[in-house]
Amino acid sequence: MKTSVVINAYNEEDNIGECLHSLTKQTLQDFEVVFVDDGSTDKTVEIVKGFKDDLALKIITLSHSGHRKARRTGIARSKGDIVVIIDADEVLEEEFLEKIVEPFEKEEVGAVGGVLKSKGGGWATRAYGTIQEMLYELRKDDKGEVDWIQGGCSAYRRKTLEDVGGLTEKKVSTDKDISWRIKDAGWKVLLKKDVIGYHKDPSTLMSLMKREFKNGKKEYNLLKRHKGRMGWKEISRFSTLIGLLLLSLVPIFPYILLLILLGFFLTFLAVTYLIHKHIDETYLGLSLQCWIVMTGINLGWSLGYLVSFFKRGADDAGM
Repeated sequence: MKTSVVINAYNEEDNIGECLHSLTKQTLQDFEVVFVDDGSTDKTVEIVKGFKDDLALKIITLSHSGHRKARRTGIARSKGDIVVIIDADEVLEEEFLEKIVEPFEKEEVGAVGGVLKSKGGGWATRAYGTIQEMLYELRKDDKGEVDWIQGGCSAYRRKTLEDVGGLTEKKVSTDKDISWRIKDAGWKVLLKKDVIGYHKDPSTLMSLMKREFKNGKKEYNLLKRHKGRMGWKEISRFSTLIGLLLLSLVPIFPYILLLILLGFFLTFLAVTYLIHKHIDETYLGLSLQCWIVMTGINLGWSLGYLVSFFKRGADDAGM
């Protein structure tokens, strides 16, 4: 099976070189790289051109129009039977491509995701990375099947993408949207823990919350499109916001404070248990950091979701 790697970028001069260098070290040798520049104003394209002798490289330049169009363009211009999508700020382990395309030997497999580990400094980045590793374990079943995979660390059978109409242009959570449409069409979506890339995540709690705020807005639009997909995982993300809202009732009902504190304490215990079970590394400081980050990103996500909810309601009412 022929393999294409699609990368889209906008002003990634600080990261793209390291990303492409990791592709030159892959154990899988027969693949093309389709690089889509989304109107960069820095030296991104110049750096990419420096890899023409090391990779089977195709460079496409667009006026700045967003990552959705850039990715769709890259997929359309690629030739492989398997399309691998990565972000420009990722560094891949040497066997990444070889391992991510392997499951496609089974005809029923439509998409395969890998594991993105956080790189960069700061306690918030490390805690966020630990949370992500923990959630990877919770998401997959015994057969490695998952409900969705991360779009920036994923591979798709071209026939599958054509079957479901490709990546959406709508402002939704693209990762979940394509994964759900693939599963609904009868294909399997798998997660492979040994397919590993390293991703540059935000280094502060506030920057993580801002990103989750945007994700929450897109998630609302996604769940409007996919009726009936709202489950306990999504509902649980409102826990921080609910706790803060209940604090306003404490002057009237003082005992509510005890319930709020108990809820936060039980959440902390749950985080500590899951880290110990799935990461095999735990100490009080890491557990506390992960709890703080999880509390913060859940707050950011839920606020973003509600902003889209009320904006949609206002639009429907003609306000």
